[in-house]
Amino acid sequence: MADPLFFEKQGAYSLYELAKLVGAELVNVPNPEIMVLDVRPLDTANSGHISFFSNAKYLQEFTSSNASACIISKQFVDNAPDDMALLVVADPYKAYALIATHFYPGEISNGVIHPTALVSKTARIGDNVSIGAYSVIEDGARIGRNSIIANHCTIEKNVQIGRGCKIYSQVCVKACHIGDNTSLYSGVRIGEDGFGFAPDPSGHIKIPQLGRVLIGSGVEIGANTTIDRGSGPDTVIGDSCWIDNLCQIGHNVQMGRGCILAAQTGISGSAILEDYVVLGGQVGLAGHIKIGMGTQISAKSGVISDVPAGQIYAGFPARPRREFFRSIATLTRLAKRKGQNK
Repeated sequence: MADPLFFEKQGAYSLYELAKLVGAELVNVPNPEIMVLDVRPLDTANSGHISFFSNAKYLQEFTSSNASACIISKQFVDNAPDDMALLVVADPYKAYALIATHFYPGEISNGVIHPTALVSKTARIGDNVSIGAYSVIEDGARIGRNSIIANHCTIEKNVQIGRGCKIYSQVCVKACHIGDNTSLYSGVRIGEDGFGFAPDPSGHIKIPQLGRVLIGSGVEIGANTTIDRGSGPDTVIGDSCWIDNLCQIGHNVQMGRGCILAAQTGISGSAILEDYVVLGGQVGLAGHIKIGMGTQISAKSGVISDVPAGQIYAGFPARPRREFFRSIATLTRLAKRKGQNK
C-alpha cells in the first residue's frame, strides 16, 4: 500500500479507461464503467483495487485474492475467482507498470527556484525549471524546460541538461551533456576524473582527463553511481540505458542503447557495450574489451575478454553459461569421489 504521506495518488479510473491505456481485453466485466480506486498487491487488495498476476509461483495468492480486478495473461483466465474482473494482456507486468504510473505519476516541476539556490547570471534556465535549496548552477550551464534540480546539487560550468530531466539531491555533474527525460538519483557523481595515471616508483603521475560524459535521453542512473569523464575520448551512455545503484563506470566507456546494469557493477575504462547488453549484480568488466549486442552476463561474473553478441555468460573468468555450470558439476563430482576414496 502506498503511504499517502509520501506518494500522491491520482484517480479513480474506470476499468474501461485502464483497459484502453494498456490495450487489454476485458473479461468477466459486466460493467466497464466500474471505478478502480488504487493499485495493490494480490494479498492485500480488496474491493476497488486492481492487482496483477504474472508469475505462476503466486497462483495461490491470485486464486484467493479479494481484488476487484487483476491484470493477467490469457493462460490464467480459468484460474481467476468468479467475481474478479480481468484485464487480459500479453505482458501483465508491463501493463501493471503503466497502470501504476497512471495512478502515481512521476514528480512534475513546479517552476520554483528556492531563494537559497545560487544560479549564475550566465546560466541558461529553461521555462518551468525548479531548483532546490542550496543547489549551485555555475557559469554557462544550460538546463532545459520542465527539469527538476533538487536540493544540494552542483551543476558545474557549461554542463548541458535537457528537457524534463530529474536531478535528485546531492548530485554533482561536471563536463557533461545530458539528453531529455533522464533521471540522476541521489548521490550520483558524473564527470569526475578517470583513474588515469602513469605509474612510477618515485611517484605516480596524473594524466589529465580531458574528455566529457555524454548521456542520452531516457536514461536512469541509480543512487551513488559514478561515471568518470573520458581521458581524451568521451565516456558515452546511450539512450534508454538503466543503471542501478552503486555502479562504477570508468573513463572512455562506450554504452549503446538500452543497456541494463544491476547494482554494484563495475566497468573498467575503454570497455564497449553494444546495444541491449544486460549485466547482473556485481559483474566486473576488464578494460578495453567489447561485449556484443544483446549479451547477458550473470551476477558476480568477471569478464576479461571480448564476448560475442547474443551470448549468456557466467563465472570467472566468464564463459558460456552452460560451459560454466558443466565445469561446476564436474568439480563437484571429483570432490565427492576424492572424499569417498579416503
